[in-house]
Amino acid sequence: METTLNTTMTVTMRASWKWIYKLGAMAALTAMLANLLDVLLGFGSTEMVTYGTKSAIEWFALYHENWFRGVYALGILNIVYMIAMLPVYFALFGAHFDKHALGAGLTIFIFLTAMSMYISNNAAIPLLVLSSKYSLANTDVQRIALVSAGEAILSRGEDFTAGSFISLFLGGVAAICISLIMLRGGIFGKVNAWIGIVGFTFLLLFTIIATFIPALYQFAFYFLASIGGILALSWFALTARRLFQLSNEQRR
Repeated sequence: METTLNTTMTVTMRASWKWIYKLGAMAALTAMLANLLDVLLGFGSTEMVTYGTKSAIEWFALYHENWFRGVYALGILNIVYMIAMLPVYFALFGAHFDKHALGAGLTIFIFLTAMSMYISNNAAIPLLVLSSKYSLANTDVQRIALVSAGEAILSRGEDFTAGSFISLFLGGVAAICISLIMLRGGIFGKVNAWIGIVGFTFLLLFTIIATFIPALYQFAFYFLASIGGILALSWFALTARRLFQLSNEQRR
């Protein structure tokens, strides 16, 4: 009797998650598109190999020349990716609630910590605002103040520098953890899970190398980031497909 009651409660709880599954599937596709655009724009980009070396004035000049290149180089697509991934994590939490609720919940906490740190410190939009003010400044005092503000923002929010490392590192850890939960849960295919484990591990290693060993940046980008990026794109597609299937299963 107790077993039957628990089973009924589990089925009812899963049914209540059907709209989260569908939202998570659409969000996974959005995250995939953001990563695909990031990969396509990354190849051949000269800005991507200069993290931590440009001054605020140089960033202002880049923004003045092409504002999109500026916000892209400073990680605006990472913000889009993180926002899109939030419903994905909640959907995966719902899918694994009956057996791995604690692990999935801790993974959401790690990801939320990473997302809040990254978005609050990211330099893309603040530098855009400061660059506009810098171009309109009339005195040297104003320009000096804006440059100082820009340097402060860059010190805590420029990608692949010590200021942004913790948030990017935790984001990578969360992605690997949720893939491990998917492997143990049996709801998603093993191929789906292993693609995530390997792909996000490669991307995490790329983050470490890009931040602390800039001399190896190009190698890390064309080997670790490229392979990891392709695997991550596959993970998004497979995860979205399975979440769509779960949302449809709850209707029958």
